[in-house]
Amino acid sequence: MRKPTLWYISTNSLFSAMPEDKRASMAAMLKPVNIKKKSFIYSMGDSAEKIYILKEGRIKITRLTEEGKELTIDILEPGDIFGELAIAGESERETSAEALEDSFICAIGKQDFEKFITENPGVSLGITKWFGTRLRKVESRLENLIFQDVRTRLLFLFKDLGEKYGEQTPGGQKITLHLSHQEIANLIGATRETVTLELNNLKREGKLLIEGRYFIIPSGS
Repeated sequence: MRKPTLWYISTNSLFSAMPEDKRASMAAMLKPVNIKKKSFIYSMGDSAEKIYILKEGRIKITRLTEEGKELTIDILEPGDIFGELAIAGESERETSAEALEDSFICAIGKQDFEKFITENPGVSLGITKWFGTRLRKVESRLENLIFQDVRTRLLFLFKDLGEKYGEQTPGGQKITLHLSHQEIANLIGATRETVTLELNNLKREGKLLIEGRYFIIPSGS
């Protein structure tokens, strides 16, 4: 059974320290929305009028390059806020948000959210720090895309995926997030063909194992 919105707010690191009445006030402004796998919450060019909190599931944030290729900026986990650039001056979405699996999100209007954080400085500080952390993460990924070859980008990606989605098994660290070769290519700014070639090279060298639909980083790699 799905938990009430207040429960999700109370367990979110940005809001958990607030008094219960403040959390209840935030919960009252949130609109719960169920999102089916492969459905878009918003697309590039849409009006940026809402901010979202992911409660259950996974969401990928993408944008199109000048060549028209899809680039995955981030994969979000429960507790993450997205669409946040709406309160930083974004009027039209510069990215798209798509559900990787059936997901549950809560939406709040930009003006309501701005008013809430203005009245709650502690939340404002937490969000500012969160913005900074996320910005550094995105900048680091973009640097890898610009300055590193595909093989190096793949190794960086699997290191990051291992930290976020790794599950220790006898064979090594299993990545519990299933990604197709095309989705991996979108994450590192490469073609599917090149990714497949490099994945096979890593597998042949023993730096990567494949078990069904999952990748495993061998112990000691």
